[in-house]
Amino acid sequence: MDLSFKTGEELFQFILLGVLLIFTVILFIVVMNIFMLLKKLNLGASGSAADEAVEETSFWKSLTNAVPIAKEETVMLDHNYDGIRELDNHLPPWWLGLLYGTIVFAIVYLLNYHVWHWSPSQEQEYTLAIDEGKKEVEAYQAKLGESIDEKSVKVLADAKTLENGKTIYTEKCVACHGAAGEGGVGPNLTDEYWLHGGTINDVFGVIKNGVPEKGMISWKATLKPGQIQEVSNYIMTLKGTNPANPKAPQGDKVGDVAAATTGADSTQTK
Repeated sequence: MDLSFKTGEELFQFILLGVLLIFTVILFIVVMNIFMLLKKLNLGASGSAADEAVEETSFWKSLTNAVPIAKEETVMLDHNYDGIRELDNHLPPWWLGLLYGTIVFAIVYLLNYHVWHWSPSQEQEYTLAIDEGKKEVEAYQAKLGESIDEKSVKVLADAKTLENGKTIYTEKCVACHGAAGEGGVGPNLTDEYWLHGGTINDVFGVIKNGVPEKGMISWKATLKPGQIQEVSNYIMTLKGTNPANPKAPQGDKVGDVAAATTGADSTQTK
């Protein structure tokens, strides 16, 4: 039987369910005792007989364990406070039940968190919550990545994006554009001249849709939108690197392409 609890809230719910079950049983006993008492009274019990029936069957008497009024002298103390006498009654069973219940709860709590580890500690709950949050963020980012297009692509400068972009570039682009972007069959990616526009939006569109008349294939069936964004950002970092044996400029000269893009991410640090 698996009694492990992922959170303290689950343990609390389990304990609360047990308490509700106990109270349900107590309520049932109360109702049954009242029913039996009424039944005896309806049978015509008279005077003292009815009182004895009440005393013997009273559920409340069993809860309080109090001495009957007629026998209070047996538990009466010698203290007298302006005519008020003190009785040495037993502690009510319901009160003792709560006391013992808290002791049992403390023992279960100790065993649960420090011996058997059925439930995670506060630190573990925090770690689990952080991990769950990271998974949700990653899922959201993955979903968001599928919606990236030429209009929504952003300039990103974080190390992870550029590293992933470089990996994709090395696998997919080196054959035509050279290992350093110096150009080959394809144009030079390190100068200020561009054939189809030099903004991040333009680069994204060229990679996504290709330029068939120039021999540039479409990568939208191979790369996800998020991957195209990563490799586009990596390509943007190649500008001005001055590699060896660069291919002659092609196309039109474009100024500061990073400033020209409308999709720049304002959340990135500079």
